[in-house]
Amino acid sequence: MSANLSVILQSENIRKASPELFQILEELFPVKFASGVMAGSQPLGGILLTGEQGGGAGVPTVEMPRATAAGNEASLIEAKIVFSDDAEVPFPFRGRALPSKVAAGFVALKLAAGETALASIEGQVIWSLRKTGSVRHYRTGLPLPQIPEGGNFQNLFNGERFLELLPLVHWLRQLCGENEYQGLPLRAQFMFDDPNLHWPSYGYVDYREIAARAEKANYHVSFATVPLDNWFTHQPTAKIFRENPRRLSLLVHGNNHVHQELLQNYTPEDRVFLLRQALQRIEQLEAAAKVGVSRAMAAPHGACSEEMLAELPKCGFVGATISHGSLRAHNRSRPWVKSLGYRPAEIIKGCAVMPRWRLASNAHNTILLAAYLRQPIILVGHHGDLKAGLELLDGLAGFINSLGTVAWLDTAELAEINYRWRMEDDVFRLQPLGSRVRVKIPNGTKSLIVDHGGQVGWQTWRVTSAGAAARSIEAGTIVNLSGATDEELLLEVPVQPSVKLDEISNRRIFRPFVRRLATEARDRLVALVR
Repeated sequence: MSANLSVILQSENIRKASPELFQILEELFPVKFASGVMAGSQPLGGILLTGEQGGGAGVPTVEMPRATAAGNEASLIEAKIVFSDDAEVPFPFRGRALPSKVAAGFVALKLAAGETALASIEGQVIWSLRKTGSVRHYRTGLPLPQIPEGGNFQNLFNGERFLELLPLVHWLRQLCGENEYQGLPLRAQFMFDDPNLHWPSYGYVDYREIAARAEKANYHVSFATVPLDNWFTHQPTAKIFRENPRRLSLLVHGNNHVHQELLQNYTPEDRVFLLRQALQRIEQLEAAAKVGVSRAMAAPHGACSEEMLAELPKCGFVGATISHGSLRAHNRSRPWVKSLGYRPAEIIKGCAVMPRWRLASNAHNTILLAAYLRQPIILVGHHGDLKAGLELLDGLAGFINSLGTVAWLDTAELAEINYRWRMEDDVFRLQPLGSRVRVKIPNGTKSLIVDHGGQVGWQTWRVTSAGAAARSIEAGTIVNLSGATDEELLLEVPVQPSVKLDEISNRRIFRPFVRRLATEARDRLVALVR
């Protein structure tokens, strides 16, 4: 990716119209926005124009109406966006008609000679492209949106509202060379919080039925199980998971599942104890069930502190899966909350956090936006979401599979392929998006370079491959490879817990244990009396 690109604004007033937006865009992209004429020797990245045409033919541009009060949330209207069936429309929006909220004050564009319509509203063009050789010049009739006071990137880029910012984001992605990278295939799973291996069903969840339907419709379902529930394993239930690893899996759901369990103000010792006890219980569950459990954390109720996130990879977790909204709600004072929602995975204090979204029949826009951003498509619910049957999963899986080849994986596998790469001659340049990634090296590759992405503590990596001893490499240095066909490498940041605990007790605290038993009994009773 190009670094330190300077993007010229038509005037300083453009930035003043939405200062927080430009600040966030500078965090997300390697660009700096400046007004006026380019100064110094910095490379010219492009020109953002507002209100009038301009820019040299050899400079990429995007033009939009001036920001007005019409860009505020109070003035939004529901609209049907029709994307052209044109190769220049970004995947996966091409040829689709989608509902979205947009500012009421949009301007219909009149196409000039050589200009192509990319999107329209009620027959009125609102996004267009003109090419001069290989240089792209975009126009949009949607005003530059404004982030509300105290708002964030996702206020403008979510399943309900994304079109106003899409032309600018798409232009920046092209400008910064993000399309030069490969990797991050379409990948997905459905997730349900709370079920365990106490019986072949949990409320409205029937494992055997789900496995059969998932095999037929091609999808994968993971169950975030509470480590406290490891006191009993029903062997016929465990057998269902053993026989269907491509369709069913487990991951970790807290430890005792008490209120705000991962958010409380623990001491470092208490944080390590909680996470290590959770893993000890999971190991006991694995031994009893002979079923592997993904070392990924689904935070109960989405509540997880920055300090707990920092400890997760140190204690052996590959990462976490938490919605962007929950991350913001429980970490409001942290500066990183404003830019949540764009990256394939959020790296918070060295922990890779994969997003997840509410399981709902109208989640199509959310799915498309996640696919565009190359985020894992994780739709999460509770057993009650299946009260009407598995048609909800079948329908959403059909829509996701229609996007192309989809890797339906367990949660650890999703995390381990969170990386981007590109070839530079015979050099494989890798950008890990987590502290543990499993990488397939193309045939003929002679060397590897790891880009730590500015992450503190990611300078040294431990690399292992089949039939070879582990070795340490430094990020940014050229590492010679064996050249073996489709060699698979496991790269990990070597870490240790913040504190060392000699012994981890497995004792169950009375109140959480009783509370968990009562919750499980309620969930099972609801399904029995339906």
